Amino acid sequence: MKKYTSLLKYEMKTIMKDSMSVIMILYPFLIVFITGFIIPAILERTTDSSSTASMNTLLIGFVITLSMGGFVMGAMLGFSLLENKDENTLINIAVTPVTVSGYATFKVIYTTVIAFLANLFMVGGLKLVAVNKYVITIGTTTIKLLDTINIGEMLAFSFVASLVVPMIALVIGAVAKNKVEGFAFMKSSGIIILIPLLALLNMFKDAKQYILGIVPNFWAMKALLNELMNEVNTVMGITNSSNLNFYWYMVIGAVYTILIGYVCLRFFIKKSNLK
Repeated sequence: MKKYTSLLKYEMKTIMKDSMSVIMILYPFLIVFITGFIIPAILERTTDSSSTASMNTLLIGFVITLSMGGFVMGAMLGFSLLENKDENTLINIAVTPVTVSGYATFKVIYTTVIAFLANLFMVGGLKLVAVNKYVITIGTTTIKLLDTINIGEMLAFSFVASLVVPMIALVIGAVAKNKVEGFAFMKSSGIIILIPLLALLNMFKDAKQYILGIVPNFWAMKALLNELMNEVNTVMGITNSSNLNFYWYMVIGAVYTILIGYVCLRFFIKKSNLK
């Protein structure tokens, strides 16, 4: 246990020395500011709260920012693994009691914890500062979209959404040869993380939504979107038998993402030619 405590101290020092990592840590604060103040302020000046455009814009902003949260944390860990490659840290670790597998697992766990806290801060912080701004009016009924999310759902979402971190990080660490290639890979693959946005389209409201399930972050985002829209759908008399219970989405998403994360871990170790 002591060896991992020392590793954690080393990793924290390394992160604080890297300006890109510091920016990524500050990302949740920036997101709460943008989604909690900037987007609602723009919509107040350009749309009517009773319009479908207003609601869709709020939901799109919500999905994009939360989807990118885990991606950013995963990229941060991926760049850290690439730095270990550049400095031959992995070779040195291979001959220590920690082992590369143990080191990679350690980095995955602590970064996932950071991602969990970041997701919780983004969802909870947004609800705290913008609950009266994420509002849609249907006839004479005013609905606060964020009021439909409770603390248990926020915790479940934050946990499952954070599980994409290992997958992203380990793929970047295994495929890219250096930070430049890693950055290029991050830019080109970022669009995949935004696939859950398609769940807002009518064509993916029925059973076809599960086609999007091939992307791991779909499950957590879809569950959260359903919760946001529950009261709206009730008022409008809309039902969808294809939707699952919130926690079923979460269970499927957690199991699926953990399995992919494990495969990515083995792939990273194999590509590193170390044990």
